[in-house]
Formats: sequence, C-alpha cells, structure tokens
Amino acid sequence: MPETAAPANFQAELVACLGQPVAENPTGAMQEAAFHALGLHWRYLTIEVPPARLREAILGVRAFGMRGINLTIPHKVAVIEYLDEIAPDAAVIGAVNTVRRDGDRLIGENTDGKGFLRGVRVDAGVDPRGKRAIVLGAGGAARAIVTELVLAGVAGAGGVSARATEVDTSPQPSPTTTT
Repeated sequence: MPETAAPANFQAELVACLGQPVAENPTGAMQEAAFHALGLHWRYLTIEVPPARLREAILGVRAFGMRGINLTIPHKVAVIEYLDEIAPDAAVIGAVNTVRRDGDRLIGENTDGKGFLRGVRVDAGVDPRGKRAIVLGAGGAARAIVTELVLAGVAGAGGVSARATEVDTSPQPSPTTTT
C-alpha cells in the first residue's frame, strides 16, 4: 500500500525578541540559522516595542500563539506583571529574559545566570560549590549570575558596579584610625 504524504504545512511557528532598541541585536540571525539546521519551520522576529506598548505586545504574543519570546532592555522587569507564572529563580532575580508558552500560559524564566553557570561548569570545568565569587556589573545579567552562583552553593558571592558614576570616591577612614 503506498504511503500517504502528510499535507503541506506553510504555517511557521513564531518566536521573537522584544525590546527597544533592537535593530543591532544579532539574536535573530543566530536563531534562524539554528532553526534551519534543525529542519524547524520556525521564524524569529526582532520587534521594537516601546515601554508604553509592552502590555499590547504581550497580548499580541498570546493572540498569535507565539511559542515564546526573549526580552531585552527595557522590558525584563516590566513584563512580569503580564505573565501567568514566573519561575522561582526568575522571581528571586526579579527579572525575566525568556518567556515560554505552556498551553495558554506564558511563563517567565531567566536564563542569564544559567548560561554563565553552564560555562563555568562545562566549559571551564569548575564546580563553584564552596568557592567565593565576585561579579563585575550592576544590571539584570549580573543579578542573575550572582543568584545562580548562590543557588549553586558558592561560599560567598557579591557584585561590584563597573559604572564610574556609581563608584564612591569620597575619602574613607583608614582601617587603623581610632575615634
């Protein structure tokens, strides 16, 4: 008996990056290449969304049945109120950079720290458990990295802002000064 060919399906699954600005964000090119290499009929859209239109954009994600989105500045914190659920680690971090669809629900995740921790464990071959760490930076990615390091069992983790405007340059008392 001859095999019946599956009907043609011209509908692409959609995923996107929402942010402002996004014109110089190269993620779409990388994602599209990965989809092609894996034989997936998916499209990655890079969409400029001003902060005042984020709520509408998330309604659009729902209406279009998008599989998920990435978020970049300035939406990583503001998006939380429009989601159905936040992963526990993203709640601790206080920011979401990835939203995935589970049925009709949109679930916020934060992958910034996870990617860093994978690099430490797999690429560098270092188990951070029991070690001390310092992270340079004060943004959402730095918060995510410090959170993941703490969850991984580091003995101590902290962050230092690399922004000159945030550095306290006032004279400090000498450690040997007595009062």
